[in-house]
Amino acid sequence: MNICGVLVHAHPQKIDAVAAALTEIPGLEIHARGAGGRLVVTLEDNARGLALHGVENIHRTPGVVAASLVYHQFEPDLAQDAPVAEF
Repeated sequence: MNICGVLVHAHPQKIDAVAAALTEIPGLEIHARGAGGRLVVTLEDNARGLALHGVENIHRTPGVVAASLVYHQFEPDLAQDAPVAEF
């Protein structure tokens, strides 16, 4: 399991378009909007892509000024690593 917390700074006049574009990135969720064009988002690895690729896509999104990784958590996926019961 891989979770990244990212602070996104967008041009304030383009915040709605940036938010709409970011919701198209697999595994991304917007948690908050702040003054001055800031967004707090998380990214998770999923079947459609890695969180790392999501961060790259944020940087490529038109209207994004900067994106900073502010939190990262990596843990083994217990559901995948759990031993299979034998009968």
